[in-house]
Amino acid sequence: MAKQNIIEQAESKQPQLMQHFIHLMTTNRLSHAYLFSGLPGCGKRAVAQVVAMRFFCQTPNADGMPCGHCPECNRIMAGDNPDVVTVEPDGQRIKVDQVRYIKDEFAKSPVEGATKVFIIEGAETLTTNAANGLLKFIEEPVANRVIFLLTTNKSMMLATILSRTQIVEFPSLTAKAFADDLRQHQISENQIPLLNGLTNSLEDAEQLIADDWLAHCQHELGRWFNQLAKRDDMAFVTVQTGLMPLASDRDHQAVILDIIVLLWQDMLQVKYLLGEAPAVFPELQTAMAKLAQSLTRQQLLAILTAALGTKKALAGNMNIQSILETLTLQILDELKPKD
Repeated sequence: MAKQNIIEQAESKQPQLMQHFIHLMTTNRLSHAYLFSGLPGCGKRAVAQVVAMRFFCQTPNADGMPCGHCPECNRIMAGDNPDVVTVEPDGQRIKVDQVRYIKDEFAKSPVEGATKVFIIEGAETLTTNAANGLLKFIEEPVANRVIFLLTTNKSMMLATILSRTQIVEFPSLTAKAFADDLRQHQISENQIPLLNGLTNSLEDAEQLIADDWLAHCQHELGRWFNQLAKRDDMAFVTVQTGLMPLASDRDHQAVILDIIVLLWQDMLQVKYLLGEAPAVFPELQTAMAKLAQSLTRQQLLAILTAALGTKKALAGNMNIQSILETLTLQILDELKPKD
């Protein structure tokens, strides 16, 4: 993302939320702690950065937006303002020493302005100890401190943090708008529906299709699902022979689990005819329709619950093969004919 386009990106991706936050600032009603939740690329960081810029902008526009051109706006976009503290995961997690740094900065007075702004990317990766370390700063607001926690998976956040922040759900970009962006970047039409369900970020999409990884993943998960739909125990073998070669690192492991959730959410759509027919796996629609006829609501919800729980298991450092094998056995057990 070009630094000079941060304001443009925030306004184009989340115009209503951007107006809302500028209004809160101009009326002095901004809270001290927010949790921004939404898909990668939906504009969470851009909105948080624009709010930070507004605190320091020397020549805000008539509508209250920061100008984006003054020295202070440029410094924030370049990451050079000491009163705007940004932290993102170091590897797979935000570590305790990073939280220690945040706590130290909380204790310091603003250096150049009247407010300090904290932007924590990937807040769901906070360790339990690290998250608890932030709690007292969220529970006991300090004057002139604003914190933005950014997450792609709100369900992985501690309940205590959820209850003490104002949660802002960032809507996904419209499927059509993001699909048009993907087409402009010559991304295969067959992969667009799945990418639309996984991300709003072109950068993430390009990483997923690199070396045909996503295409292979679609094929192997389709094979796995078809075996499950037939109550075929070979689905367990496919975990090792088909899925594990694709699960080379934590990022790809997490995407595999996200796709599995999307797949079973499609089943929910097929069974209850919720809106338009899903197209994440168009080639599986016939198999899904056949399986949907034999599935009870309780069975489908049990499978979905098990699928949704896999991301927490991965975050808890459970081995990915064990996660996938356990899920496969749970689904096979659910699909057994009930007496």
